[in-house]
Parts: sequence; C-alpha cells; structure tokens
Amino acid sequence: MHLGAEKFHLVGLSMGGRVARNVALAAPERVRSLVLISTHPGFDSMTPDAVKQFVHERRSHTPQSLRRILGSGASDVAYQELLDSVARIHQASYEKTLEASVSQDRAAPVENITAPTLVVAGEEDTVYPPKLARELARRIPRAELLIFERTGHLANLEQPERFNRALFDFLGRQRSRMK
Repeated sequence: MHLGAEKFHLVGLSMGGRVARNVALAAPERVRSLVLISTHPGFDSMTPDAVKQFVHERRSHTPQSLRRILGSGASDVAYQELLDSVARIHQASYEKTLEASVSQDRAAPVENITAPTLVVAGEEDTVYPPKLARELARRIPRAELLIFERTGHLANLEQPERFNRALFDFLGRQRSRMK
C-alpha cells in the first residue's frame, strides 16, 4: 500500500488514463472513482492506419506536430508549457514505452469497471478523437462524459480552470456519495 491509501480516487490522462483504467480493472475494490482524460479502451479501438499515424506523430515532436495536439482555444502559454514539457522527455525511453504500449495495450474489458467514472475529452483531440471517448463512456457502466469545446488532447493544460472545476465537482459528488 503506497502512501497508506487503501482506497483512492484515480485520475489519468492519455497513457496515464490507460494505466488508471487497468488499475480499476485489476483492483476494483481499491478505486473509489475514476477519471479518464483523453484516452481510449485499447489500441484495438483504432484503425491500423490510425495507430500507424499515432506512432509516427508521437515520434516526431516537431513544433508543428505539438501544436496539432492542442485545440483552437489553447493559449500561447499552454503551447509553450507543452513545448517545455516535451523538451524534458528522454526520447529513447519514450519510444520504448510507445512501442510496448501499442503492441500490448489492445482491448481492455472496460465494461467490467465498477467505480464511478468520468470520461473527459477535447472536441478537437487529434490524438484520441472524441468518438473514442464517447465509445469508452458508453461501454463503462454509468460513466459520465464531458467534452470540452475548442480543446485538443490536453484539457488540463488548455482549459485549466474549467478542467479543475469539472474534476473537483465530480470528486466532490463521489465524496458526498460515500457519506
């Protein structure tokens, strides 16, 4: 038990969302609630061409490819934060993670998730288009879906105030439900 937490609220974005999804499936008794942001149920939910494009774009971190990750409402500050973050990535480790992820994260049985779940997506997400979020929310029992307008892949970076309000509202409702 890390940090002494027997039960916890779990939030994950993109690859972190896929990890959170897997934790919720492997240890459902420990997950009080789940927030999945800009993620999907596994690479089988994408066409082979979409997976190839995904891998190609993740490998080529050009300023232009990174700009395409963000939606039309993203500020210059959000873009600069993204550039700074990507500059700190250890490329060889990232590529190995990417290859393992694409080859091993195929189709998760998300219908078996029992935790209250919020699925968040950006309407302009080019990494994992919102149709994947809609499908994910449809498959998870009682999941809520929130689509952010003029937002790409990183709602927390692109619309931090709105994102935090939505997150804290969802977590607050789960906390109230536990009483």
